[in-house]
Amino acid sequence: MKKTYQKPVFTKRERLSSVTASPSSS
Repeated sequence: MKKTYQKPVFTKRERLSSVTASPSSS
């Protein structure tokens, strides 16, 4: 999951999930 989050290939849906998991990154 970290790989997908780091890559810009993730979709909008995954982006929302990653933002909730790491709001500091956003």
